[in-house]
Amino acid sequence: AWTQEAFEAAGVEVLYGDTDSLFVQLRAQHADAAERESRSLREEVEARVAARIRERYAVEPRLTLELEKLFSRFFMPRVRGGRSGSKKRYAGLVEDELEVVGLEAVRRDWPGIAGRLQRGMLTRVFAEEDSIAYLREVLASLHGGELDGELVYAKRLRKSSLESYTATTPPHVQAARKAGMRGGGVVRYLITRRGPEPLRPGDPLPDDIDREHYVEKVLRPVAETILDALGREFDEALGQPRQLPLL
Repeated sequence: AWTQEAFEAAGVEVLYGDTDSLFVQLRAQHADAAERESRSLREEVEARVAARIRERYAVEPRLTLELEKLFSRFFMPRVRGGRSGSKKRYAGLVEDELEVVGLEAVRRDWPGIAGRLQRGMLTRVFAEEDSIAYLREVLASLHGGELDGELVYAKRLRKSSLESYTATTPPHVQAARKAGMRGGGVVRYLITRRGPEPLRPGDPLPDDIDREHYVEKVLRPVAETILDALGREFDEALGQPRQLPLL
């Protein structure tokens, strides 16, 4: 808290903070100037915090701050229904390389199409290009069957026995039971019009994939996370009229 207060006292906006890191919005517009500003801020903030430690505890502080990364572009999705950013979920450009932390693009249990869409949209947003046009391309490829290999879920069975799932039976457990698995391990499956279907090594992809499931349950939430920050809506990509809020 003291470190955040010190940055704010120095006139810098703190975007997000956790146990051992802070994300701050520098005033500089270019990399060289940002490096200089960060060095100056580090010295000022270290001095402010050190003074408070001496005053409060009467000891000589050894606190040091380190500039870990400098993002030229940064995105942090809001918590659903709120205004604050999601903890440890962000993306940004570091020396023109896209870095993604905690978002769907780096989750191993989500279908590959989620990462394709998220990385593609973020890349276009950071480049100030049309992300809606890219979303439409991915939707068209999904419906055209061009991305079927990227629709596979891979989820770990947390319980040692499938019989332990009694209160609810999530899709990956249904698929595991169809595959004859006993429990533990990772089950690979797709959502079809018949429900979750396991995909064993060498199995052909089913021909009745539930494409609407992937539109509504995978692509929509991934896209809306980004579109929300742009003031756009997913239904625009579907060719549906934008809904205006009721007064």
